Amino acid sequence: MNADERLREQQGAQLDRATRGRFRRIALFPFVLVLGIGFAYLGFALSLQSPVQVSVLSNSVLTLLVLCPAAVCLFPLVILSMVLVALMSRWQRATASPLRRLEAWTAALEGSADKWLGRIDERVLEAAVAFAPIRQLLRTFDTLADETHDEDLG
Repeated sequence: MNADERLREQQGAQLDRATRGRFRRIALFPFVLVLGIGFAYLGFALSLQSPVQVSVLSNSVLTLLVLCPAAVCLFPLVILSMVLVALMSRWQRATASPLRRLEAWTAALEGSADKWLGRIDERVLEAAVAFAPIRQLLRTFDTLADETHDEDLG
């Protein structure tokens, strides 16, 4: 065995030790910690005398076991919503100018529609004034019909 092979074996052994240490830190430590907390809760629950105390403890543990993973799982959605809010702010600034132009165009269109409807209203009033004598003539016959209708009812 020469020096290069020994150096490679030592580097490999150091890498293995570092990998094992990283595995302990990343995987085993949280597992052992949660297991220890679970045993502590179990011991605490067994030492309690009242069923109400055990119920409160079990409800709090259940809440922790359900809500903490839910919060962790919803974290990406929270980040996504924050990014979308930032993008919406940028999009709002980008669309402000075209929306102002659209608003000005709509106001101009509203003004022209008001003028057009005003002219139609004037024509209708002029026609109503022109047909007023004919309408008066037609009302003379309506009064006779109303009087005969009232006599039939009475």
